[in-house]
Amino acid sequence: MTTAIVRKADLRSMQDAACIVRLLDEYASDPMGRSGPLDLAAKERLAADLAEHPSAIVFLAETDRKVLGLAVCFLQYSTFGAFLLLNIHDFIVTASARKQGIGRAMLRGICDAAKTQGCQKVTLEVRQDNSAAQSLYRTEAFDECEPPMLFWQRQL
Repeated sequence: MTTAIVRKADLRSMQDAACIVRLLDEYASDPMGRSGPLDLAAKERLAADLAEHPSAIVFLAETDRKVLGLAVCFLQYSTFGAFLLLNIHDFIVTASARKQGIGRAMLRGICDAAKTQGCQKVTLEVRQDNSAAQSLYRTEAFDECEPPMLFWQRQL
């Protein structure tokens, strides 16, 4: 297993911004993403827009000074429970570094940071056909919502 350092990204850093765009583009291009790369406008705006978003928290995982993992998260509020939670919106370990413990380290680092922020829960969405991700999440004590939820959208 590879030892990964998980840290909050500096969204004003050109190096971190380039890593965020590279990894999110890889995720979008993957069949578990949307099977197509980010468009140029999204790539150009992404890091700056995240830096301006008041609830965005972005984590990077690195080994040997190479950034191999990314998690884009958003701080949210549970109205039913009256507490803060952190939602993992995007989560990727670069393809060549999977199954080396980087994803596990990222989840643990994210949960630790969420506790520090006063969150009582960490949430995420996962594709029904992504059994590898589901397996990782289950081993880190994530499980399906009760009652089960569906993720819906409306294009505007």
